[in-house]
Amino acid sequence: MAELLKHTGVVISVDSNRTATVEVMREHACTGCGEKSSCTMSDGNNVRITFKNANDLAKGDHVEIAIDSRSFFRSLLTVYAVPLVLMLVFAAVADSVQKNQLVTAASALAAPAVYFPMLKIFRRGKVSQTYRKVTTP
Repeated sequence: MAELLKHTGVVISVDSNRTATVEVMREHACTGCGEKSSCTMSDGNNVRITFKNANDLAKGDHVEIAIDSRSFFRSLLTVYAVPLVLMLVFAAVADSVQKNQLVTAASALAAPAVYFPMLKIFRRGKVSQTYRKVTTP
């Protein structure tokens, strides 16, 4: 079983649609994490995450947010590595077809412009969010 990467945050708002906004303090939450060296969440700023259908949360509640480490790394590949590879492939193909730097650059920039909207369409409805309300004494 994969390790869970956990962070603790505070609910800063809950709107009328029961969507909660949770603020996670990066430095404090990351001190004990084994993945902090490769994580982009450790640059010192707080992160705000939204959770839909947060019926049990209220402003000021403390929550523990967890993600499976495999899911975390799969997300990193999906958002960073795949677009980079696509940009390189698009640029190489464009350069081999037409030796024009402007066309090559435009092709490389077109890769993420096509990839991210398609990713959003295919991932629609597949959001997996996990939180647990932490009771404080």
